[in-house]
Amino acid sequence: MALDLGMAQISQMAFGYWQAQTLFAAVRTGVFDALAEGPLTVDKAAAACGLPEDSALRLLDACVALRLLTRSGDGEYANGQHTQRLLVEASAESVTRWVKVMARWYDPWGGITQALQVAEAVEERRLRLGDDEEYAADFILGMHEYNSRSADALAQALPQQGATTMVDVGGGAGTYSIAFCEQWPDLTSEVIDLPAVLPLTSNTVTQAGLESRIQLRAGDYYSDHFGSDVDVVLLSNVLHQESPEAALGILRRARAALSESGRVLVHGHFLEETRTAPLFTTLHNLSALTLWDGGRSYTVAEMTELMRQAGLAHVEVVQAPEPSAKLLVGTADAAHGADRSHERA
Repeated sequence: MALDLGMAQISQMAFGYWQAQTLFAAVRTGVFDALAEGPLTVDKAAAACGLPEDSALRLLDACVALRLLTRSGDGEYANGQHTQRLLVEASAESVTRWVKVMARWYDPWGGITQALQVAEAVEERRLRLGDDEEYAADFILGMHEYNSRSADALAQALPQQGATTMVDVGGGAGTYSIAFCEQWPDLTSEVIDLPAVLPLTSNTVTQAGLESRIQLRAGDYYSDHFGSDVDVVLLSNVLHQESPEAALGILRRARAALSESGRVLVHGHFLEETRTAPLFTTLHNLSALTLWDGGRSYTVAEMTELMRQAGLAHVEVVQAPEPSAKLLVGTADAAHGADRSHERA
């Protein structure tokens, strides 16, 4: 007898991590890279991935069921079209580092009950910000792989308005500095991040050919100043890592760095005022609890209030490329954005 609708939904949720773990295992053991040059039989795929043949058979068949792989009548396995494009490390569109980060986060997510009970993160942020070099590389470059797919559209969503200088606070791999410099003529940007992060930033900036327009500065956004007379201070996917108190301190220093007509940009995923949607952001809120001490997802109203407390008199809300994301544009002068006070797509 078929499961009723309610039980089917619960079963899908309960079994969901089985699918994720299959994807993670296939990436970690190199299945998709092994098949990048063409189809292989199970024995050859097993040898390439360093797996016993029976184990490889189980994994490959599960990947076929998930439509990550195909299997011919001759028993040869091959990457699917999207797998070849997205899950082969050498591909220009690869997101394998990002998938590896999601795989790493399986462990802290497994401690969500503990995180809820003690109201603090169950993984040290320093591991992914430099103490574990491999993890840091996966984290910074994985986020670059993921966010670079929408960064250009974010830069296109906002007019340059004569801006020529930007400071990208906690800018990671420089993803958004690259996008804004490519979209806005004559813009120069400074990425501020931890010393362990900046060699990774340097590589991505050089690959983009923008080393003459994007400068790097080692800094701590909890205490360091962000410059002076800056046209744009960008805080992209940063403040969800922080408590309201820490976020306010960062915003105050962002405000202090602005030129007379400058703007502070706060980009991230925001909860609706009901706090029960979008689904992704409600889960993101739990993720912030497990990974970042003090971290949380904010509503637009909560972040707007923090920005106003920091001295940003006007805050405009712009729809970002991702459905659950917003770009909050704060200016010190209330009149500066008076004719743009509504949310725009």
